[in-house]
Amino acid sequence: MSVADPDRAKTWFRLFRTRGIGPKSLFMIAEQLETYQLQSENRSLNQKESSEVPGWAQIVDDQIRVEDDERISAEYEKLEEAGINIIYPGHPDAPSPPLEVSPILFIKGQRKLLTSDGVAIVGSRNVSDKGIQVAKKVAAELAGEGVNVVSGYAKGVDSAAHLGALESEGTTTMALPYGINELRRKREFRDFNWERDVLAISQFSPETKWLARNAMARNKLICALSKAVVVIESGAERDGKGKMSGTFDTGKTAIKMKCPLFVADPEYFNEPPKGNADLIELGGRKLDPSHGARDVVSHLEKKKSMKSCDTTINPNHEMYVQTDFLSDPHVSTENNTIA
Repeated sequence: MSVADPDRAKTWFRLFRTRGIGPKSLFMIAEQLETYQLQSENRSLNQKESSEVPGWAQIVDDQIRVEDDERISAEYEKLEEAGINIIYPGHPDAPSPPLEVSPILFIKGQRKLLTSDGVAIVGSRNVSDKGIQVAKKVAAELAGEGVNVVSGYAKGVDSAAHLGALESEGTTTMALPYGINELRRKREFRDFNWERDVLAISQFSPETKWLARNAMARNKLICALSKAVVVIESGAERDGKGKMSGTFDTGKTAIKMKCPLFVADPEYFNEPPKGNADLIELGGRKLDPSHGARDVVSHLEKKKSMKSCDTTINPNHEMYVQTDFLSDPHVSTENNTIA
């Protein structure tokens, strides 16, 4: 694979960690650097360049504080020591759509999976036994076809999907709802070769703890990393208390991003999941669980020039990247987002 520029990675990390610089500013910086063919390492501009690139010049002049250098440099060194890579705008291995979801991504593990063909498998944490079986079967069959399985490393469907892929000697991507420094290997995953077969990826600052709002924001990244999304079991969009289902949100996000959505036939289960029926009503394709991944594979084969899901539904780049979020009481933790 191509070699990234460590100076550029450090510069983007510094911007990411500078107080007052959020996602919108980072997107603006990336666009201006590309437009004016500047490098992010150029921390100062001459008078002419400053007038041509006012946004970048203002950030350089007003936001970057010399006193932050030592703190941010120490954080960056710890990431390097832990084998964590930073994917930034212009990175040689950057997959374009996910960087439209978040300008900076933190990854650990098999970097080549960034640009592999992936299919997401998501579902409830409190999944039925049939749901676990379906998740593993679909994941194993996708892995057998050389497809990378994407999920959220949560209890229930997510973990079953990851395990189904790895047990079939396939690969998997874990999109985390917290900072990458918070990643812990669950007991059932410890015997697998993570360096070869697993990619962990996070859009949040490395030390960010789990928050419901971040978990919901992460759903868009799951879709952006995938050529299709498969919902195994989903609760209703909101439960009786008005709390949202993370799985249902992922399904709706896939539809909005024009990412093919497959939803397991609710009648296959002893207790038909209401969210499944509702997502099919919204436009999801009914998936017969007894066929495993056959319908998904057939769809992918018809789309030989597979294009990643559309991430332009939010032109204002209102992403959740910073760490100063409060827990949202309207967001349920009964979904595919708790790890």
